[in-house]
Amino acid sequence: MQELIGTWQLVDWKVTIGDRVVRPFGGSAVGLLTYTDEGRMMASLMREDRTRLDTSSFAGADALTRAGAAAGYISYAGSYEVRGDEVHHDVELSLFPDWVGATQTRTIRWVEEAEGTTALELSYVQPGTGKEATNTLRWHRITRTE
Repeated sequence: MQELIGTWQLVDWKVTIGDRVVRPFGGSAVGLLTYTDEGRMMASLMREDRTRLDTSSFAGADALTRAGAAAGYISYAGSYEVRGDEVHHDVELSLFPDWVGATQTRTIRWVEEAEGTTALELSYVQPGTGKEATNTLRWHRITRTE
């Protein structure tokens, strides 16, 4: 699906559980999502207000500090395939080891916005939460400015 090709910036992430809406990372999530012509993808999302480690490397921080930094970050990469209104991310690398070798499926929806732009909305039901928790992430295409 050619419409997906490019880099996208996260503009909204919400989780709907029944009639309740939660904003992950305290509502301060930022992220980038890239799809290539070659069928590759990568996604990185983080809590914008993560505490700085004040070390020269990630390994230089103590275990508790590293755990806190990792808790505010999600990243994965691999190949992708579009099937109907879904994109299937076949995960090869991930901060969360349990995703490696698995497929993350997202429902695609194109949203026409008031300012005339089209946003990409990807959603999925989060398994293992005990209640149906629907994650909805809205992305705007990043365009190169000269």
